[in-house]
Amino acid sequence: MRKFFTGLARFIAFIVVLILIIAIPLSLLAYDVGRVVFDPPLVKKVITEIVTESDLIPAALSWYSQTEAQGRYASGEAEAWVGEPDVVQLFLFMTVENWRTIRWEVLTNEILTEFVETSVDGTYEWIDSDDPVPDITWDLTPFKDRVDSQHGITSIAVAYSALPDCNQDQINDFKTRLAAAPPGTQVLYNLCEFPDPWYEDQFSDYLESLGDLVANVPNAFDLTETLAGLEDTAGVGPAVIKTQLRLIRMVMNLAPLIPILLLFLILIFAVRGLKSLGLWWGIPLTVGAIWALAMALVYRPLITQLLASGPLSETPEVIQSEAILAILILAAEIFKPLLWQSLVVLIVSLILLLVGGLTKSRRKQEEAEMLERME
Repeated sequence: MRKFFTGLARFIAFIVVLILIIAIPLSLLAYDVGRVVFDPPLVKKVITEIVTESDLIPAALSWYSQTEAQGRYASGEAEAWVGEPDVVQLFLFMTVENWRTIRWEVLTNEILTEFVETSVDGTYEWIDSDDPVPDITWDLTPFKDRVDSQHGITSIAVAYSALPDCNQDQINDFKTRLAAAPPGTQVLYNLCEFPDPWYEDQFSDYLESLGDLVANVPNAFDLTETLAGLEDTAGVGPAVIKTQLRLIRMVMNLAPLIPILLLFLILIFAVRGLKSLGLWWGIPLTVGAIWALAMALVYRPLITQLLASGPLSETPEVIQSEAILAILILAAEIFKPLLWQSLVVLIVSLILLLVGGLTKSRRKQEEAEMLERME
């Protein structure tokens, strides 16, 4: 009967060992994710770095503007041949490089940093409050002031320079429509860059269009009001999300306790001395630490492949590459600690194995000495 219970205890310990090997890298990773995701100053730092130093915003603006312009063509709202002095249509010809220049003109690092700080602070204050939705309001006045200045004119000049030169057919088409139009009627320029004597007048049309655009931009964007409208949408409103975030934060903070609990169970069921401690603790800790170390070393190509073939597979290439780079910046904050954490666990496990091995050698030596005395 004693052998039965001993065998059962070792079987249970073996199962726990297998779970421990899996739990070590996963619990460390969960803790590190929580440490980053639920650290407002760190989140602000990382997001600010992404929006100010990467091309994610220019790439997103390039993709969105072209999609919007193509949609206007498809719906018949804009004529593909005639065109119009419309900023949205002008954006159709712009590249990421053009958008990068415009971003620096009208969306300064100070403006973007303020947007990030307002959004992050409002979100984390909401998680720990009883408020139904986050209190997030972006002050758009600095942005409007930049657009309604020489910076806005420079931005239009950058966009205007992206237009292809008009060919003779387009110029003739404009002349024909101009001659046929009643006096006082505005005739739209074709969507191309006209030479003199029409250059200045065409450019002024785009400036007027920019003025109309700025006039329609509010002084503040109240994200709080927008989120309030999602409260009861399909039963997944801000209140439900807040509860889930609190639960996730608690689980991630407690994640390191799981391996400790599993080690305690192994101690109860299998450890009977330093030799068995080195075996039953040292081996799973070593294997688990190696797994964690491997994750910390190969996460960049792994994450890149997973994103490219999964969540971002349908995203345009210009957005996909910048989004992956942005996520890798965040991932670096998670996996840097995992590297040294896994090394610490690996060193501890090797010490345990060494202690177990020395204990075993000493015991064999003692047994050999005892046999010699008996002889």
